[in-house]
Amino acid sequence: MNDSTKGILIAFALLILGALGYWWWHDQMELRWTSVQRESSLASADPMLAATRLLRQNGRSVNGAGSLGELVVPQTGAGTMIVSGASGTATPDQARELLEWVRRGNTLIAEPRWISPAEKALVVETGASDDAQVEEDPEEEPEEEAEAEEDASPAAAGEDASTTDEAPAAAGESAEEKSADDEASADPADNDKDPLTDHLGVRARTDALACKCRTEPDEKDKKKPEAIAAAKRAREQALSRLTLPGRSYALELDAGTTEMVSLQGAVAPLWSDDDGGAVRVYAEGKGRIVLVADGYFTNSKLPQRDHAQLLLALTELTPGKHVTIVKRLNVLPWYKALWRHYKLVLISLAACLALLLWSALRRFGPLLPAPKAERRSLLEHIDASGAWLWKADGGRQVLLEAARDDTLALIRRRVPALFRMPEGELWATLARTCALPEADVSEALQQDAASHVTRFTRQIRTLQTLRNHYER
Repeated sequence: MNDSTKGILIAFALLILGALGYWWWHDQMELRWTSVQRESSLASADPMLAATRLLRQNGRSVNGAGSLGELVVPQTGAGTMIVSGASGTATPDQARELLEWVRRGNTLIAEPRWISPAEKALVVETGASDDAQVEEDPEEEPEEEAEAEEDASPAAAGEDASTTDEAPAAAGESAEEKSADDEASADPADNDKDPLTDHLGVRARTDALACKCRTEPDEKDKKKPEAIAAAKRAREQALSRLTLPGRSYALELDAGTTEMVSLQGAVAPLWSDDDGGAVRVYAEGKGRIVLVADGYFTNSKLPQRDHAQLLLALTELTPGKHVTIVKRLNVLPWYKALWRHYKLVLISLAACLALLLWSALRRFGPLLPAPKAERRSLLEHIDASGAWLWKADGGRQVLLEAARDDTLALIRRRVPALFRMPEGELWATLARTCALPEADVSEALQQDAASHVTRFTRQIRTLQTLRNHYER
């Protein structure tokens, strides 16, 4: 190897070492700014913090409640109420108060309960999820909206009925099979109730098509036509478009993997998104009930798509500028429940004090002399022994034989001549002398202990009578 080749190799090696040294220095020694996403303690404690600040920045008056139990609904200001993560967990009393509050001209934003297996089977069979009909004129007066809703409900119900009749016919089912399936799947007594939205007939379920489209293909399959088509469907499924009344453009919402479906006989919404799976608005008296399929207004989802603009638009459905945000549906803490229901607590305490006073009044007066401990102890011992022998196997026979042997020994000691008689004549003589039935004397002195309480007592009483007669 000549000198020029060696020089080239050495220069190449030095170049590689220099490049490696530069990379190591840049990677290990240089300071660089990197963004790290962190959640503040306030955001962790309040999932609706971003929505609260957005509403206040846009002129709304916002107050929050930790749970529905803490909220006094009749005293809530007029405007909008957001029940975060409701999912049908409101109690019947809470739902009644909320619906009365909405009918006065307010807006309620909530989420429907998840669909049960029986309801899901009914929706699949009848195709009831496609029956949502949107009103044409959402700007009409409340009375006209109510009339339009009443007119639309029979039409929707008729469409459900026709769809229900056509589905089994297409599948080749008989009328008897259809009725049996309907009875098995539509029994409301077997399902949990959602008192807040049951009268609307809306449930939430997993969007199977969206879940399927969002499944990531393998690296080697990404360029295949079916993978490209699946990616296109995923992009389309990822968005729900909602055109607000009076607006010329559509809001884009994250469709997620949850959608709303209508049960059979569901109420038609005033307006909704394109497929009715993300947002639905219903008339309730003078107010509005807005059902959303997902928590669009939480800290993590509010910045996405047009969720913030949707929140501001929904708070403008009613004239009131006051917004109440219910953060969660946990039960009321015991001390707050105690403070709210203080009348019941005071009445209970008064009743307890009265019972304690009554029990103390019974102890007034002179003390009774204590009985002698020895006599009481002996009587208790005899009573306990007799009770144990009565229940033990062969114990009754032991009691009877003890009384019988003692009685016969006394008679033999007082009148020994009687025992020279035959046994039958002896029983007759004892019965005649003591004015007792001969059968009772024979049963007491000859037969086994009776299992019945009355007969056993008669045996013991007969022996005691004989003993008392010959002791005199």
